[in-house]
Amino acid sequence: MRYCDVCRERFAALDGRDPLDITDPPADEAWRRFRWDSVTGAVRELAREVHGHGKPISAAVFPTPAIARRLVRQAWDEWPLDRVFPMLYHSFYLEDISWIGDGVRAGAAALGSTPLNAGLYLPALDPPRLGTAITTAREAGADGVSLFEMHGLTDDHLVALRDALG
Repeated sequence: MRYCDVCRERFAALDGRDPLDITDPPADEAWRRFRWDSVTGAVRELAREVHGHGKPISAAVFPTPAIARRLVRQAWDEWPLDRVFPMLYHSFYLEDISWIGDGVRAGAAALGSTPLNAGLYLPALDPPRLGTAITTAREAGADGVSLFEMHGLTDDHLVALRDALG
């Protein structure tokens, strides 16, 4: 494994170990927390700067706090964001559309009052399934939906959007 020298030095200063000396760094709780905190620290600095200019800040993130922590070290439920766009790409996880609702509920519970837009992956949703996905997300508590991969947006998708959003 390869980790940047700065991260290794900062972790060693905090923990007394070089992550390269840890038998299984991804499984080490202290190393995982250090990595989450490093990303969270960067997001906090960005948010402070953006908010200092009176602007909102948002992020597209991995689907749920648990999946995000495990796969990419995002602790996005700890970030000072004004809106969060979890990428609830059910087909990437070999799940059905109901999984989108589960993800919305998990994210909304972790965020509290921060608005959550369910990120939907358009190539995995033909127009009827898009309508079902939007309804599922909204019924689960999503404040909105966002479509990713706009080049596949068809007139039939637009009709499904109109019908689902009323």
